[in-house]
Amino acid sequence: MIDQSYLQCHFFRPQTKDGNMHRKKPQSGRVYRIGEAARALNLQTSVLRFWEGEFPGLQPVRTPKGQRLYSESDMELLRRIRSLLHEQGMTIEGARRVLAGDAMPELAEALSGRPARPGADEGLLADVLKELMEIRDILTSNPSKENRS
Repeated sequence: MIDQSYLQCHFFRPQTKDGNMHRKKPQSGRVYRIGEAARALNLQTSVLRFWEGEFPGLQPVRTPKGQRLYSESDMELLRRIRSLLHEQGMTIEGARRVLAGDAMPELAEALSGRPARPGADEGLLADVLKELMEIRDILTSNPSKENRS
């Protein structure tokens, strides 16, 4: 087993050229290197590096050599981002809004999987059903017959 003081001294020194670039090692939980994180999420490492620039909440620890180390909380955020972008088909801007909590309440509620207030689903479904029926009526009224007379 590697001595924690050795790691603290040699890999996570706060004395760097750019003091803002490096943060101290996460205090608890497992730490994933970028390749390990990418394999766990079934993504390319370049995607993780790209997402770092797009999502301000995603800031892995950087060693003095520049190696990225993802904490468990970073991994959870990456799983949520992957779900929003790849599984739900959202844009990066839309995913950013959902993560920031700026999305419409109904959308955030639907994506979280739990209603924010009781009975909200029934009202929303009734509205959607009404709009779909109106669209069906418009589409089934045959405008070509009206134009012939």
